[in-house]
Amino acid sequence: MISINLKTVVADSVEEYTAKSILALNLARFSEWPLETFKENKTSVDLCIWGDSTIVNAFSMIDKKPVGNKSLSLRKLSDVTQLENCHLLYIGEEKRNIAGLIEESYKRHILTIGENEDFLSNGGAVYLEVADSKINLHVNVSAMEKAGVRISSRVLKLATIFNP
Repeated sequence: MISINLKTVVADSVEEYTAKSILALNLARFSEWPLETFKENKTSVDLCIWGDSTIVNAFSMIDKKPVGNKSLSLRKLSDVTQLENCHLLYIGEEKRNIAGLIEESYKRHILTIGENEDFLSNGGAVYLEVADSKINLHVNVSAMEKAGVRISSRVLKLATIFNP
């Protein structure tokens, strides 16, 4: 018989997503979007989450944190049509068939962040890999260019660059 301590699994999951939320916040702080993405003097940078409640709950700690002269605003997505207000899009591991979502993100200048091993080869911009109790940053520069989003060279120095 296999025994799993559910409280430990949930705690580890929340801890992992809390760390990922801080990385997402820093990606927002060290990225630049085309000026037209901030229409009508928009005062927030919108981080949209396409994932389950564990992700949303862990990411809630970064809601309203400063990003330059704006603040981060967290949004839970349930439909692709809700992408119009997103600047960053975090796609949880359980989400499959994301090609259309990523293609739409290019048109809307959205920085995509994912946790699935195939995320970068499917056109995603940033992959957060958990390995040996740490989170490794992988960046698909080609996807960033397609989305029209620029990321600081300071961040790129810390990342593994993905070449499709």
